[in-house]
Amino acid sequence: MTGMVVYFPLIGQGLSMTFLVALTCFTLGAFLALPVSMARLSENRFVRGIASSYISVVRGVPPITWLFLIFYGLPQIGFRFSSFSAAVFGLTMVCSAYIAEFYRSGWLAMPAGQIEAGKALGLSRFEAFRNVIAPQVFVIVLPMAITYFIALLKNSAVVSVIGVSDVTERALSLSRTAPDPFNVFIAAGLVYMSVSVPIGLLGRFTSPWVARRFGMA
Repeated sequence: MTGMVVYFPLIGQGLSMTFLVALTCFTLGAFLALPVSMARLSENRFVRGIASSYISVVRGVPPITWLFLIFYGLPQIGFRFSSFSAAVFGLTMVCSAYIAEFYRSGWLAMPAGQIEAGKALGLSRFEAFRNVIAPQVFVIVLPMAITYFIALLKNSAVVSVIGVSDVTERALSLSRTAPDPFNVFIAAGLVYMSVSVPIGLLGRFTSPWVARRFGMA
């Protein structure tokens, strides 16, 4: 136990990078997911097919494989990335594919006729979407998004394989010289838990509050 206490601050130094990668990829992925989800819901079969193929391919390939392809593969054709930019590029793609499906499921959960009801109240199509549809979709998507962010925070450990100095990379480096490497990884696991559990608890209380705020609970 004493050994683990010593390792906590050393491993914890990578926590800021873990958060930076996860938060950057989640935010960029959430924005990129908007046009992807809209294309996925398009009435145009060709556009819908492209969006569906993008989601299937990106989700079907392990994130670590995308990182290897971007960091080691793309330089072969002249595109070079730093470890951090390759990590952000790869995980943002993965995030966008998953979050696009969250958006789509939120949209499909909307009762039929919401836009028409907005029009009956004198709202334009955009105003009906902004004031009626979007808040409801947000409430539906929020719990899924929080759960996914927690998973992303932990799964971002894969960026250590391309040299990003996150929690896992620091644990790996420390384990090579530590007399008790097993305790190093236990400490790393506890560091992840120290941030993921509070976020999960916060999300558990935030989602009902948001639902009440928008009159959906």
